[in-house]
Amino acid sequence: MNVVRKILRSGLLRIILLSFAASLASGCSVIQGGKLLAPESFGLEQVTPNIYVESGADEAMRSQLREATNRAENAIRMAYGSVNSHPVVYACITEHCFESFGGRTAIAKVYGDSILLSPRGLNWHFIAHEWSHAELRSRLTFSAWLHLPQWFDEGLAVAISEAPEHSEAYYQSMITSNIPHPTTEELHSLKSLREWLAAIHKYGDDKDAERRAKGEQETHILYAMAGHAVRPWLAKAGKDGLLTVIARLNAGEDFNPAWIDNDVAGGTQ
Repeated sequence: MNVVRKILRSGLLRIILLSFAASLASGCSVIQGGKLLAPESFGLEQVTPNIYVESGADEAMRSQLREATNRAENAIRMAYGSVNSHPVVYACITEHCFESFGGRTAIAKVYGDSILLSPRGLNWHFIAHEWSHAELRSRLTFSAWLHLPQWFDEGLAVAISEAPEHSEAYYQSMITSNIPHPTTEELHSLKSLREWLAAIHKYGDDKDAERRAKGEQETHILYAMAGHAVRPWLAKAGKDGLLTVIARLNAGEDFNPAWIDNDVAGGTQ
């Protein structure tokens, strides 16, 4: 009964049910993420009430995670004006640990109010990225969340988290290198998680693990492009603009009318 209550409180059950089909298509197991409901049974140790780390992490790593989580929370507060969500961070220091909880080629994942970090994502950037997803979900009604375009959700998380791997400079370097990427129109058509994952496969972002193993440059082109699309809008609209979009979506408006300042939003190339 305690486990059932924890599932309902965490929002993980809703995420599991809604993401199940997409997870099958992508090869990612949301069901494996359910093990985070009993982290200490699967090799994780509690650092704070909201931070767990894989057994074997030293005190320096634990301190780094505490500082990174605090910085990520500040980034969320700056973007949204306040913090509604309080996700629990689960940090893996080995790839085996990450994969055992459903991680695959991603750097980090969010399951409801649970953030799972790979060894490549143990910093405030990727905590903030996944926290942005959790924060946005906490502020949207269920219906509004279902109609939120995936490209905007990801682009907002990229803009807030400021990860070098997804930065504007990185995006421009990918474009200069003629890395295949979607048009602006195609990016804006990626509304569902299934469509986003299909584009990840189409443009080869799901091959980054293979590139990394070969010592080749990773691309992250979809995330970088989504950040490029949202970053100037967020800089201009600010917290008030973001909260206005959320309010309008919750009032039942479609995304496009609520997407403020289309001239700025349409500048992606």
